[in-house]
Amino acid sequence: MHTKNNMMPRKSALFAAIALATSAGLTSNQVQAADDGFFAGWEVSGYVRQHVSMNLEEPTLVGPDFQQRDDYQYDISMARTSLKLDLYKDFGNYRVKITGRAAQEIETDYLKDLQQVSDEWAQTGGVAGSPVDLMDDNYNDIELREFWIEGALTDTLDFKIGRQQVVWGETDFFALLDVVHGYDYRWRSFLEPENEELRKPLNMVNLVQRFDDLDGSLQFLYIPGSLNDVDDRGNSYDVEGGRWANNPNKGIAFPGAPFGANVKYNRTHPEADLEDDSFGLRWNGLAGDWGYSLAYFRGPSIDPVANANPATNPGQPELQTGPYGGIYEGGPGEAGEFIFPTVDVLGFTANNYFAGIDAVFSTEIAYIIDSPMNVGRESIAEGPGCGFFPGFCGIEERDVVATMFRLDKQVDLSSYIGTSRPSFLSVQLFDKWIMDYDHADQLVNLAGFGADRNEHNTIITGILGMNYDNDKINPTLAVGADLTNGGGFVIPSVELVYGDHWRLRLEADFFFDSNNQEVPLAGFNDTNLFGYFAGNDQLVARLTYQF
Repeated sequence: MHTKNNMMPRKSALFAAIALATSAGLTSNQVQAADDGFFAGWEVSGYVRQHVSMNLEEPTLVGPDFQQRDDYQYDISMARTSLKLDLYKDFGNYRVKITGRAAQEIETDYLKDLQQVSDEWAQTGGVAGSPVDLMDDNYNDIELREFWIEGALTDTLDFKIGRQQVVWGETDFFALLDVVHGYDYRWRSFLEPENEELRKPLNMVNLVQRFDDLDGSLQFLYIPGSLNDVDDRGNSYDVEGGRWANNPNKGIAFPGAPFGANVKYNRTHPEADLEDDSFGLRWNGLAGDWGYSLAYFRGPSIDPVANANPATNPGQPELQTGPYGGIYEGGPGEAGEFIFPTVDVLGFTANNYFAGIDAVFSTEIAYIIDSPMNVGRESIAEGPGCGFFPGFCGIEERDVVATMFRLDKQVDLSSYIGTSRPSFLSVQLFDKWIMDYDHADQLVNLAGFGADRNEHNTIITGILGMNYDNDKINPTLAVGADLTNGGGFVIPSVELVYGDHWRLRLEADFFFDSNNQEVPLAGFNDTNLFGYFAGNDQLVARLTYQF
């Protein structure tokens, strides 16, 4: 008994966009019509894209018998076809853009087994099957990505109203100040090279007032909660047991968890209501040779936390008296609910070019006030714990300072590896500092895993982009390491360019961890970020026809 997301408003909007494009005559990048008016002169672009991925190692998929279901090494994990259509027109005083994207996947044998195991686990809770249909809920999608109008209200005041994306951050892998939107990591995790493909667009009012005498501008964002789907707020991780579920939870849908220990999203919690309005202010300016920005945003936390059910997670008074008042709105027998508490974020960015080292230095700093974190290293099943799972002992709030320091440089490797021009090198250092930290508080990195949060968590990443044959062959090497908890990733890739339309990207994703949990529901340990990706090494091919 699967449920499906209500996508009818988005479908209707996308179909309207397609109808508009069709009536305008999609015969070239610049649409021509016999008569002038609204339907004439639209620019049309987009792509048709095919993703295919293959497992390079055996992912853990364990059913209620606690036995590995099969060997899925070298199985196809994704066969995804997507179409994106952009319509744009400049009307002189204002401009309009409409973007729709549709994605359809083939249910591979691996995905069929993920769904079957999810159904079996849900049946242990006395229901007929999982409430999650992976294909319809996670993978197949039709959505309106953009629908905005922009123009000038005065000589110095610009507006952009409608469905759009606003990018505040300057990082490649881990968002710090990019807090306006959430990301959908369910079908591709964080690996898609274009952030805009995973970022969730929002309906908003976006005003920019220029102050030319001060070499700066002030941006104001207003995001009305009533005009946005609550599913579009915050990050969406694979808690439905799909191909990107944290190891070893593939095949376990938290909304239909084993033995009725369900954990569903509550996006309208009284203290974490995603229907509340959000606001943002950002000043962009120049100070000598430095570009800088100052920002403030009030809105939902990007990442959810688990709000445990006091009735099924005994022995912790914070479940009744914590920062959310002990308010629990899930089912009486369930383990808890996922919520997105409202937070205040202060941000600062700066960048400058230094001729002495011929490199661009940039930094990004985010100060998150009362960032919510889950508590409890152990579960009831593991000993003297207080919750169904680690982290289900309550929610604590701490101020967090997240920093990024980045160096971008052109390096000439042509005499060593024969590149046709200088290569691009970017190194980024990330750190999250929990203020007023006390190890005795038992803050965990992620609910469901027993690893401690450290006072500092530091990750370093590097990207080297190379070019051959006049930019027709473009290899890239991305690497990263968790300097606090161990583990990392290595991602070699190459993009092949064929004329104006065809692009082929080949990629390998390798993950390394210092520890990972072997089976679900038992053996909770200090599994951290890259332990979540255990078993996910893969090859990916992405073929794009862009028009």
